[in-house]
Amino acid sequence: MEPNFTVIIHTPQELNHSSYIQTGLFELEQMGIIRVEVQLYLKKNIGTLTVGAHGDVSKTKRPFPKASFYTLVDESTNKEIRFATDLYDFAEHFSEAALNICDFYFKRNFQSSYVSPIQAYSKAKIHKLGVTFGNHSDYKHDGFKFFLGFFLANLKLNLKKDRYLFKRLFKAYNAQKKHWKFINTSRSITRFENYEVATKNSILFQTRCFLHENDVDVKEIHQQRYHLIKLLRKHFPDRFMGGFVPSKGATEKYGDALTNVPIAPEAYLDAMKKAKIVIYTRGLANSPAWKMAEYLSQGKVIIAEPLTAELPMPLEEGKELLYFTNDAELIEKIKLVLEDEGLATHLSKNARAYFETHIHPVQNTRRILELMLNKPLV
Repeated sequence: MEPNFTVIIHTPQELNHSSYIQTGLFELEQMGIIRVEVQLYLKKNIGTLTVGAHGDVSKTKRPFPKASFYTLVDESTNKEIRFATDLYDFAEHFSEAALNICDFYFKRNFQSSYVSPIQAYSKAKIHKLGVTFGNHSDYKHDGFKFFLGFFLANLKLNLKKDRYLFKRLFKAYNAQKKHWKFINTSRSITRFENYEVATKNSILFQTRCFLHENDVDVKEIHQQRYHLIKLLRKHFPDRFMGGFVPSKGATEKYGDALTNVPIAPEAYLDAMKKAKIVIYTRGLANSPAWKMAEYLSQGKVIIAEPLTAELPMPLEEGKELLYFTNDAELIEKIKLVLEDEGLATHLSKNARAYFETHIHPVQNTRRILELMLNKPLV
């Protein structure tokens, strides 16, 4: 029996973050619930709307590559619903094109204080996307279309007839090659579907340095992560695993805090699976970092800095994780779960259940499609 719904993926300008929704779609197709088409999409979609501190909205011609576009088709009525996902770190920035041409807009770093003022400028209804992470489906198809669309769309963005044209195109070409190479290291969703109960009371916090150290937000994040690595090593010298992933910036500025855990994606996941307790801190611009989804997938005991992004279903203190706001709380709560095996087991089971219900790409993508349709897919 043919599915009643088709989802068209319009090839995105960015393939790393957008892989999350793509995985959900391809897995749903494999289950026979939807049909998926991939169409070459080369529109520039230039334009960013930004909400200021006082709710004022400004507009620039800046590109917005973290917005991905899709069309949902109800085959029984031929009704088409256009929707976009916004995977950008910054809560205050929105894709002007997506707001104007889509019916629905799903934002990863959803914060009501920014969404409320922007909704008045938007044709699309803005909804919470939730916690996401990069992965791929073994059933993904049309890989060449994704590559071609990504490559040509980004070259098109850099076409401007001036004396810097060839330099700009060369830089864009090299950036795209690097991006394509990186996304091909993504891990299959099956690696996150399988998990093991940790047997050792180890504590894991492996993190990385971003570029642009002079940016205030980046510098604050680096300093926070450096401080926590040193703090955890001091209080739990025999249990702590992790540190900064080696890079030029990390080695130069935080060379005494480099990780003792493998950094290759598959090897790191294996190490994380073995850890019992994991530490979470915010991503850029207070965005929900990928490691939260990864931790939940493996049923880890999570001690986390509070999230500012609003989720479709909140992560509750004492149910899926424990929150900390200062050094003393962090150390106290780690000691608590080390001593209270019942609490640790409770948190672990609920973390895994949250992933299976709310974060797995199949479940979250299905939620999004059914929300737009206002009815079940099957």
